[in-house]
Amino acid sequence: MDAENNSTQSAVECPALPPLYFPDSNDEPGAGAAAADERSPSLRTLPPELLHSCLAKYADWGDLAKLACVRSEWKNSVEDAADYGGRDAAWELSMCLLHGDGDGGEKEANERNSKGLRRNERLAVKYLTRLSGVEVDETLLAQSSECGEGHEAKSALPGDWECDKTAAAGADEAALFQLAACYLDGVGVPAPCPARAVHYLRAAYHRTKSVRSAHKLALLYEYPVQSNGLVPVDVVAAFEWFKAAAEGGHVPSMAELALCYELGCGVAQSDEEALEWYTKAARAGHSASHYSVGEHFEEARGVRMDHEEACLWYYRAVVLGDEDGVGGLRRLEDVARRVVPEADGILNA
Repeated sequence: MDAENNSTQSAVECPALPPLYFPDSNDEPGAGAAAADERSPSLRTLPPELLHSCLAKYADWGDLAKLACVRSEWKNSVEDAADYGGRDAAWELSMCLLHGDGDGGEKEANERNSKGLRRNERLAVKYLTRLSGVEVDETLLAQSSECGEGHEAKSALPGDWECDKTAAAGADEAALFQLAACYLDGVGVPAPCPARAVHYLRAAYHRTKSVRSAHKLALLYEYPVQSNGLVPVDVVAAFEWFKAAAEGGHVPSMAELALCYELGCGVAQSDEEALEWYTKAARAGHSASHYSVGEHFEEARGVRMDHEEACLWYYRAVVLGDEDGVGGLRRLEDVARRVVPEADGILNA
């Protein structure tokens, strides 16, 4: 989307109705006024409070839904407001429909979604699909796998993307990621479909450079609980997606990639590679990776043994809230008290 379109959409509060719903303020008496009445014949019958609310663009989605029930001419007011409001309006409407009004759960989600709409997951998926900017090639999807539990399919790898990449500017990362969640959990769709979920995550990675989507794909192939057991475990595919996400700067993927190297899971075992990626994750703020780096120095894995350096890493892990770091300091207590005086309080506790 170009800069001009972005500035136009950002200036429009959402939800908002397009001008055709209201008389043109420049309409002259006579023909112009008649044309305005023809565009919105029920306008004169609306309560002034509701008209003022819409004109000021303070109406919530629930208000527009009620407005759509007044007369048939207004039945598309919600959909028109989503289209006119641009990407942000369509996303907000989708989230309102997906979570409903006052539906429980996290406070932030309730505050974000309490817009007066009842939950309608099927309609939410419809808007998300439109917003995603990605079309599903049913033929390719059928060739790669079948929807349903226990499907046997070739695992998707980062280099396997065969779909068109030219329309990347029109893809929406958040919508694609949310659609994948819907198809994994069977929310708003007839049944869970892991093939579609994987397709949308791959599209998000290739067309929007979404590293969190690559990380999610890795988790799907590594841990059955992530896909409700619908995606077969494939440690090689998991490693490849962790690597793609880690190289893109995704910090949790850096730690997972290091673990793959450490255990030889999906790749040849390498303490040196494990230490390199644990160090990158630690320097990016990943607390548990500080402990893992310390272990490598303590046990001379991929690096010369250095208990002083190990204590420094263990102490940093504790400071960041990683409890395992305390155990590391206790194992090397004498060195820790000498190298890290601040550790006395931890060791004396």
